[in-house]
Amino acid sequence: MTQQSNNQQQNSPQSNFIIRTFPVGPLQCNCSIIGDSVSGKALVIDPGGDADKILALLKELNLKVVAIIHTHAHLDHILASGEIKKATGAPILLQD
Repeated sequence: MTQQSNNQQQNSPQSNFIIRTFPVGPLQCNCSIIGDSVSGKALVIDPGGDADKILALLKELNLKVVAIIHTHAHLDHILASGEIKKATGAPILLQD
């Protein structure tokens, strides 16, 4: 697997969005960080493990988490949520 597929990035000159998708946790669920390079705000989606890896990438990208979002409540999608919430103070959100 190439680095591009492991740490997918999508930035264009016309966009302020930062999008990173990468596998985390024991089941290698895809976690995504979606951020705005202008405001420095970000969403973390499905943090299924490896909180340190997620927090390190947020720091590298100079982003502040404003919400942790779960697409559903399976363990492989929520495992690192508590650690990220504790580190950032961001609320945890779960869709209906």
